[in-house]
Amino acid sequence: MTMQKSQKISMDQPFQEKALSENQLLTLKDAADLIGKSVHNIAYLISYKRIHKYNSEGKIVDKVGRGGIYVSKLELLEYWKNWNKQLRSRMMSLNITDDTLAFHHISEKERTKHVHRLHPYLGKFIPQLVEHYVKANFTPKDILLDPFMGSGTTLVVASELGMKSVGIDISEFNCTISRAKLADYDLKKVENEITKIYHETEEFSKQFNSDKFDQKYKAKTSSEYLKEWFAKRTLSELLFYSDAIKNYEYQDILKIILTRAARSSRLVHHYDIATPKKPVTEPYVCRKHQDKICIPIDRAIGKIKLYSFDTIERLKEFSALRKNKEFLILHDDSRHIDLKDIVKKKWGQKSLINGIFTSPPYVGQIDYHEQHMYAYELFGIKRYDGKEIGAKKYGKGKNAQERYQEGISEVFRNVGKSLSPKAKIFIVANDKFNLYPKIIKDSGLRQINVKERPVEARTEGDKAPYSEKIFECVLE
Repeated sequence: MTMQKSQKISMDQPFQEKALSENQLLTLKDAADLIGKSVHNIAYLISYKRIHKYNSEGKIVDKVGRGGIYVSKLELLEYWKNWNKQLRSRMMSLNITDDTLAFHHISEKERTKHVHRLHPYLGKFIPQLVEHYVKANFTPKDILLDPFMGSGTTLVVASELGMKSVGIDISEFNCTISRAKLADYDLKKVENEITKIYHETEEFSKQFNSDKFDQKYKAKTSSEYLKEWFAKRTLSELLFYSDAIKNYEYQDILKIILTRAARSSRLVHHYDIATPKKPVTEPYVCRKHQDKICIPIDRAIGKIKLYSFDTIERLKEFSALRKNKEFLILHDDSRHIDLKDIVKKKWGQKSLINGIFTSPPYVGQIDYHEQHMYAYELFGIKRYDGKEIGAKKYGKGKNAQERYQEGISEVFRNVGKSLSPKAKIFIVANDKFNLYPKIIKDSGLRQINVKERPVEARTEGDKAPYSEKIFECVLE
């Protein structure tokens, strides 16, 4: 075997043209670049036995000493060919002939570029979908609204494209995520703060088993959730970092680094980070790590380090790209907020919102507060679960659907008072229950177009793809 760097390949390029006369070895980075994925994705393929791990001598190994990890180019390309074949088969099952809006040609690294990956969030849409519609329908002079802001994807795209934006969300933590993404940072200062608090926590962690350890952080908390879901050392590190945040200026971004690390450091199976049902405290057979016996993570400092330096680079990348730093993030209920008055106070009496691009919650699918339980417990954030529209606890039955329709319609009726008469409204929804024709009518909107896009499931478990509809509307 020989080692070689490779240029990125297209998923539509025939596999026969990619085959090599000899099997070449690639570093994880070169392998990721070849198929438009991340290094993490390649490591995932190795962990789940999709491809083998090689040493520098071209031998298949379980562990690698000096010299680094390599993968076989032919194995990778064979996997890539089969993966694309399965993808096309799944997409065909949706019976959507035009997959332009699926953005299959966009690599995961590009889908999750810069601050879009600052924190995991179930249910967010990809930025390329927002870009596609915003570029075609709005100008940099316009103000864009997302009344179901979530993790702030619409606002980040608006900032990149030179627009002012407004986001509203009932979840206080969602607002924290969005503020952290969109803040106007002194890049040198924020890097210094992120680095300093990490090193402080690292030094604290080193003393965990020594006489110098500060006992007030030794997993002491009134939260039963935190005591149940985190190892003692992990929890001590998280509590120390959390307490230290008050000493810094850029507190939102430090909170996001900490909660991202907390999410990855819970007592869960390594292969079930997204939606664990209960804590894991005993060794287990790990399907992520080639059926080896694994134990849950017992400290957070490694994740804090990883996400600290990843965050610094993402903030720098976004800062170089964005063209507008004016935005409003409002922790409120979109059904009742007096948005017109707020916008006028911010940007002048003649200011009106020119459009909406949003993806409302899906009926009975996600508990939007519960998915970030660790954050609410760490920071003592007040929850508003009872005000969620389409909350998972209400299910997907007829009563839940009718309740959902009224809630979504109430939002659009209310925020519609703040829209320009010529405003364009884009609503992205997985409307498998056909709820949106009534929602649109009851909202005082008129549908002028609708497109459907296949969505390839990218979450854990390789679930079947589904489709979303993008409803284009105007005020009636």
